[in-house]
Amino acid sequence: MSIFIQNITAVNADGIQKNVDILIEGERITEMGMGLARNAARVIDGAGLTAFPGFLEMHCHLRDPGLVHKEDIVTGTRAAAAGGYTAVCCMPNTKPVTDSAEVVRYIIEKAKKSGFAEVLPVAAVTRGMRGEELTDFAGLLKAGAVAFSDDGMPVAEDEIILAAMRRAKELHALLMLHEEDLAKRGNGVVHDGENARKAGIAGIPRAIEETMTARDIFYAEKLGVPIHICHVSTAGSVELVRRAKANGVPVTCETGPHYFSITDEKILDRNPNAKVNPPLREKEDMLAVRQGIADGTIDVIATDHAPHSEEEKAREIEDAPFGMIGFETALPLTVTNLLCPGIIGLTDIARLLSKRPHELLGIAGGELKKNVCADITICDTNEKFVYNKDMIASKAKNSPFLGMELRGRVCYTIRKGKFTYDRQAD
Repeated sequence: MSIFIQNITAVNADGIQKNVDILIEGERITEMGMGLARNAARVIDGAGLTAFPGFLEMHCHLRDPGLVHKEDIVTGTRAAAAGGYTAVCCMPNTKPVTDSAEVVRYIIEKAKKSGFAEVLPVAAVTRGMRGEELTDFAGLLKAGAVAFSDDGMPVAEDEIILAAMRRAKELHALLMLHEEDLAKRGNGVVHDGENARKAGIAGIPRAIEETMTARDIFYAEKLGVPIHICHVSTAGSVELVRRAKANGVPVTCETGPHYFSITDEKILDRNPNAKVNPPLREKEDMLAVRQGIADGTIDVIATDHAPHSEEEKAREIEDAPFGMIGFETALPLTVTNLLCPGIIGLTDIARLLSKRPHELLGIAGGELKKNVCADITICDTNEKFVYNKDMIASKAKNSPFLGMELRGRVCYTIRKGKFTYDRQAD
């Protein structure tokens, strides 16, 4: 199939081209320039629209295998495509855990057969995510894993995380670290602050995240091994990463759209959809996260898309599971809370959602130019809308942003020259 995109604003991490035409033939961009005249099976009028390199999600949960009442590879990737993602990295807390080549291959093959985006499995650091014995890093990489994480069950024992770092360095593999001292979290479920006390909910202090962040940065510096810190949520963690980078430590990090968009005020009505881990923090943390994005301390925006059934999220906030969906609100929240206020520009969106994730994972892509794979996200960054359940492609609906007016919507997602999302068709 050939696709001709006419008169669009094309945005790469290193620049913007206005009134550009893009010709896609097969899986690749075959022409890109101004004033092209081509016949194609499908023509898109790009006037007023913006084209980004296809977004790559570094951190999400597809719940497949084993937890498919929450989400599965088909529904999850459909939601991802609706959010502009052409590829997603899924975390290993599945059932069984993604700690074997068999599970890695299952995920990849199911996505190839029936998914709407490429799925890149993140394998577990330790067997069963129990923090005791390393998985077969080499075998998992060979099967198709792109990184390693024990996600919500962070490795507590120093000797195990050190062994994992040494093994990752040998194999040039990326460790993605959820920073939380579980032994000290207790029964906390939201940020430990004034709003938690008003709502009568046990809190999680910032130090639970920051002490583990400091530990792993220290070890990364000593061993000279790259690490990637997941979902940074506190001002202290942002500053730890900033200082480490200034000192040459090979550390990168991500944050989620919810950490730069809302604060722990959202838990005052005890809405379980606002319960996430790490928790929503205070305004000073939100502003620090925004500054970290603006100055390059934070490398990537990653959703941590964490779907749960409505029944599970209908429980009291103390008993409901942590997590919120995020694929379909990532771009709107980025546009609304970062682009519109002038904190970042269009090229930063291309860097944070596409170019940098591709670089960190060592995967080709993340740019729009002639002769590259046609992975393209086409958006209207000016469109305003009220986010509601009827718009959600995910199997899950657990979002604290329902009912909010947002700005910026995905219109089309193209993966390897084929439409995986077309809002006009939907």
